[in-house]
Amino acid sequence: MYSKKQLALRAKILEQIYVHRAISRIDISKNTSITPATTSSITANLLKEGYIKEIGEEENEIVKAGRKKILLHINRSKHYLIGMELSEKYISFVTTDSGGEIVQKKNVPITGRMIQERGSQLILDHLLPFIASLPETTSILALGLGLPGRYLNDFRITTDNPIWQDFDLKLLADSLPYPLYFSNNVNCMALAQRLFFSQGYDQNFVFFHLGRGMHCSYMYNGTIYGKNNSIIGEIGHTIVQPEGERCSCGKRGCLQTYAGESWLIKKAQLLFQNADHSLFQNLVQKQEDIGLETVLTAYELGDSGAILLVNTALKYIAQSILNLNMLIDSQIIYLHSPLLTKPPLVELLNQAIHLEPKVLSNQETPPIHIIPYSLFTGARSAAALALYKELLEY
Repeated sequence: MYSKKQLALRAKILEQIYVHRAISRIDISKNTSITPATTSSITANLLKEGYIKEIGEEENEIVKAGRKKILLHINRSKHYLIGMELSEKYISFVTTDSGGEIVQKKNVPITGRMIQERGSQLILDHLLPFIASLPETTSILALGLGLPGRYLNDFRITTDNPIWQDFDLKLLADSLPYPLYFSNNVNCMALAQRLFFSQGYDQNFVFFHLGRGMHCSYMYNGTIYGKNNSIIGEIGHTIVQPEGERCSCGKRGCLQTYAGESWLIKKAQLLFQNADHSLFQNLVQKQEDIGLETVLTAYELGDSGAILLVNTALKYIAQSILNLNMLIDSQIIYLHSPLLTKPPLVELLNQAIHLEPKVLSNQETPPIHIIPYSLFTGARSAAALALYKELLEY
């Protein structure tokens, strides 16, 4: 058994290996201020227990005397993690190895009514067979669940969406033989970006997700900034048009009323009903069939209403990114959205960002990286949450 102090040191060392992908003992010691002797002792135990492995000497290193540095890396097959994302439209499940590589996945379409009627049992009905389908030798470390709101340790999803008001997270946790952790789905995405997709060094970054809902997570000095404050990250409710449409929150001109998926669909349905010569009437039989893909198809076909909707959304997304740049010290901004699956739209967004006047002559916008949109991004990110909670939180 390890003491609390030893567990904390192990977690710090493992975290270094995850973030840097391949790192030597001496560099771990320098980065963490853990003594070289203690670092060597702990990494020896981690090697013996199978959490990490040696992958050879550091290349391109000029060594005046002595041996080259031996690099350490995560042992991907040590444990497996299960991640889930819960949304109004689907539940996604993944199994990943210790490094975040997906080895099994499943997506289950659902409706809001199904959630209200069956709650946590809806997840269990699909999760338990998903776990049972794994090989018997699979060692599950923990499970994570990405939520469409905040979870503040009271087994409730803190959101104003009535679909989630009676969702029983405690029932779900009590029904499983493994540890289960909950967090906002975009906070999970930021964790996964740091732990599973690191470029080999730690950095401050923004993870901006735009879907049916919006959230903006900020990774600052290795932790999610303001994760216990339920209002931090609610970028969808920042004002982009003071005299604009009234949002569900009661304010006017919130970003989500112009760029949120559900709002774009709602406006497209109005065009279907009322606009003369709308292409929406040729693409679907009834307004309920309109989805975001319908909006993007109408946009590509040159429908004037769809062009106005999408261009306005991109304009306000760009403005929000520029505002973030003036408020947050970020080295890179990650965007994840079904709206940004078409290269011409990404180019238009970049143009909108870079054509804006600069406050300072030397002002630079952090690089913007579009994360390929997937229904499994949130689930894999929830696996990162499970990993973080079990092994790296100290």
